Amino acid sequence: MRAQDAKIVADNLEYSREFYSGVHFSAIAESRPSFGYQRYPDNGPERIQCDAGTFARQYGKPWLRSEDWGESGRPVDQQMARKLDGRVKLVEAAFAFVPSEVKLVRKSKENVRVEWIFEARAANQNGAPVRLTFGRPLYDKNQNALLHGFEGSLPGVGGKTVRGERVKFSFGYLIAASGFELSEAAWENLETPKELENKPVDLTKIDIGPKPDDAEGFLNRAGARAFNGDMNGAIADLSRAIDLDPKSEPAVYRRGAFKLQKGDYDGAIADLSRAIELSPNTADYYSDRGLAKLRKRDNDGAIVDFTLAIERDPQNGIAYRNRALAKNIKSDADGALADYNRAIELDPKNASAFNSRGIIKKTKGDLDGAITDFTSAIEINDKLAIAYKNRGEAKQAKGDAAGAKEDLKRAEELDPQLRDEASSADHIDRGIAKGTEKETPGSAKTVEDFFNRARAKKAVGDLDGAIADYDRAIQLDPKDAAIYNNRGLAKQAKGDLDAAIVDFNRAIQLNSKDAIAYSNRGNAKRDKGDLDGAILDYNRAIRLDPKYAYAYYNRGLAKKQKSDLDGAIADYNRVIELDPKFAKAYCDRGVAKRRKGDLDGAISDYGRTVELDPKYAIAYFNRGNAKDEKGDLDGAIADYNRGIELNPKESKAYKYRADVHAKKKEYDAAVMDTLKAIELEPNNGGYYLDLGWYQLFNWKPREAIAASLQALELSPDDAVMIKTNLAHGYLFDNQFDKAKTIYLENKNAKLRDGKRTFSQAALDDLKEFQDAGITHPDMEKIKTLLTSNTEAR
Repeated sequence: MRAQDAKIVADNLEYSREFYSGVHFSAIAESRPSFGYQRYPDNGPERIQCDAGTFARQYGKPWLRSEDWGESGRPVDQQMARKLDGRVKLVEAAFAFVPSEVKLVRKSKENVRVEWIFEARAANQNGAPVRLTFGRPLYDKNQNALLHGFEGSLPGVGGKTVRGERVKFSFGYLIAASGFELSEAAWENLETPKELENKPVDLTKIDIGPKPDDAEGFLNRAGARAFNGDMNGAIADLSRAIDLDPKSEPAVYRRGAFKLQKGDYDGAIADLSRAIELSPNTADYYSDRGLAKLRKRDNDGAIVDFTLAIERDPQNGIAYRNRALAKNIKSDADGALADYNRAIELDPKNASAFNSRGIIKKTKGDLDGAITDFTSAIEINDKLAIAYKNRGEAKQAKGDAAGAKEDLKRAEELDPQLRDEASSADHIDRGIAKGTEKETPGSAKTVEDFFNRARAKKAVGDLDGAIADYDRAIQLDPKDAAIYNNRGLAKQAKGDLDAAIVDFNRAIQLNSKDAIAYSNRGNAKRDKGDLDGAILDYNRAIRLDPKYAYAYYNRGLAKKQKSDLDGAIADYNRVIELDPKFAKAYCDRGVAKRRKGDLDGAISDYGRTVELDPKYAIAYFNRGNAKDEKGDLDGAIADYNRGIELNPKESKAYKYRADVHAKKKEYDAAVMDTLKAIELEPNNGGYYLDLGWYQLFNWKPREAIAASLQALELSPDDAVMIKTNLAHGYLFDNQFDKAKTIYLENKNAKLRDGKRTFSQAALDDLKEFQDAGITHPDMEKIKTLLTSNTEAR
């Protein structure tokens, strides 16, 4: 009998039971009774989904028939509660299995995971053996593996198995990443480097082992558990490591850091204090202990620790920012300002630091200084909603109502919840110091590992994660130009254009003949509005590589933005010479030609675009616009139809098609398209303006009034034009006095374009209505009112 194999299986069952207790656990029973079971850690809620419905319970509370994890719902009867309890016990029983005899049936590579399948029997078990499937991702160097499948008879009362009652379970977990939860399989696919995924695996060198028996083994396993989301298990393993080696500085520090992340501040302070005893000159230990004290509102103690961290590392910007926060809480505004000043010197691209300093300046009455800081924060991160809100409030305090309104509107667009919040307080910098921490098992270790993982993260939209991995790659190889170039692309994708340019600069310093880096820097400058600087960079890229089609294409875009249409067309021509199948070059050349009035040339280029890329919706929309301008309304609608088939979420396409339907007097169709545009972009006041106009021609004045009122709310800058529609609506709805009031109040007002007055626009509208056969008995009175200085009666 394989006693050692039995111990390995038993140890990995224990490991699986502990691991799954610390994560968002999921089990699926594939045998009868079939059901799905999920449970959150730390006394979180649990849920069962089965044929009878969805049931959940909060910790310590009864089962409810509930769709929201037991937050609300109807209680179940005792019979159903017993059934649900029984299903939970079935799941738990799988992990309670105690193997006496085991046999390895198969070891294999499955996707990005190695799997071991064992057949096992408990002591005194008769009949067919239990089949256990364990798995571990390729990148995970931890000896232990998780139980992913159980098939067989479960232990009953007294450890005996229940004859004939066989179950089949699959197990897994979900992990929080980038603001949402990924399945275990998705997480492993994301974290596995591509070269490892495609590399042949020597299974003889990959083993499943027993639980660790020394401090280093538990330390390493703790890293793997934390990496995969099992923070409780990581802390437990670190505790075992400390029991075996009380002077293991990495174990003590990392346990403190993990406790800090979990919110166990007292536990964190105790461990970090012990880490300081073991290594009294490590600045990060003091900084992290200061964070824990700050969270406990021990501001004096936090300030002492941040000061000790700064003494040991004067370049520690995080410590300055957090000490500034503690000082500000203690009403030491001047001390906080001094610390923020130093933090910004050390890290001039930290938007949060500028925002926090601006808050203090605003509190001290320095509104101009505050506005400057909030503006700096926005320049660094134009998606930082709270900075817009704070700047708006500062402008309001200065009496700049228009500026305040614009900023507060932008803040609400970025984060609607800010509308109900007070001014932002400072935020703790949550950066946990690395200290002397070793690499966690299962994570990247080489420059290539970090580089490839960063590219994978960028590909799925995890830009922060990608940048963090590029940072680590640069630490390992600070002279690799390609890493800086790619990190610059990730920062550009985030909208952090200044930081991107810094990275492209460094890539160029390291490799001055890198045409791609010059072109990328040109793109970042173009996005910033520095078109001349962008063109200079594209020129350099072209000198280095005269056949680099993208550099010509990008320069063409910049010239088009500068209205140098001939120059843009010349660049697009060169792109097409170098790459006759470059579809976007034809499309953008078409745009330039259309702006020059060459509609036939534009239509020809758009046609070539869709020949090369039949699914390029923008080309169909652009060709539709050109055909509309030529008067080919049916052709325009056909192109809009095709573009919408390819991209049904583009609101402007429905607006374009609505305009053409209106020109064809097809007002019902125009209304339907405009309603669809509004559905896709409900805050676009211009669409409501259009809707009101079409409803007037559709003989629906009430609907026109409603649309116009909504347009006024969303687009107050277009109020004069909108009020022409509103007045017409009231006129046709026989509400003469309301109509008359609006006509009179706005009679001499200028439209936004400054070319016409309200009266001129309204008179033009009335003529258009009459030409379309839409009249009203009071229309002549309104004309008289608008053309004379006397009021109509």
